[in-house]
Amino acid sequence: MASLQETFAQRQNESAAQVNDVYNKQYDAQTAGLKSTYERSMSDAQTAAKAIAPQYQLQANTLAGQYEKARRNANLNAMTSGLASGTGQQQQNALRNQYLTNYGALRGQEAGAVTEANQNMVKLTNDYNAALANARAETEAKRNQSLIENYNNNQNRMDTQAAAMAAYGNFDMYRQLYGDAQADQMRNVWIAQNPDAAFRSGMISKEDYKKLTNKNAVIGGKYRTIYQ
Repeated sequence: MASLQETFAQRQNESAAQVNDVYNKQYDAQTAGLKSTYERSMSDAQTAAKAIAPQYQLQANTLAGQYEKARRNANLNAMTSGLASGTGQQQQNALRNQYLTNYGALRGQEAGAVTEANQNMVKLTNDYNAALANARAETEAKRNQSLIENYNNNQNRMDTQAAAMAAYGNFDMYRQLYGDAQADQMRNVWIAQNPDAAFRSGMISKEDYKKLTNKNAVIGGKYRTIYQ
């Protein structure tokens, strides 16, 4: 037959397993949601990052086309208006310098966009890892609190059962829970408060009963009788 400690340990293990199962499932569901959100956001961010180069290349091509058109128009205007070669060259140089300035600004914007996209993906990863850590910490805190409450509930249940038995003079459960010294002390208190019941149940002798109550008692076979 299993001892009270073994019964309590088994009950505690079963309860703890149930608590752990609940919080493991909650954690798995929460992290699955975080992962799904992270992967979707990262996919969108990667798609946006891949689109940067083509977008800016299109703008660069447009800018180059505009420059080439302006350069040809300037040449045609110089030829038809009879401008001096020096003046025409100045116009060409001005157009080229403006084009290079615009082109440099455009590539600078592209570099900035790439940096921002990379930083955004890094932030997504960092936020995801932080969310996972936070979910783990919150789950463990709640799990530990539930395990403590569960343990206390099991202990209180055992104490309630022990108290119910002790009300009738049976301190075996208290003895197993808290040891001989405390059980004996509680037993002695109960006997002092319930001497008649203690004598009739055989917990004390007629001499002990006389000392406690100053009443006479006799034992005849299976019967215990109390006299005034």
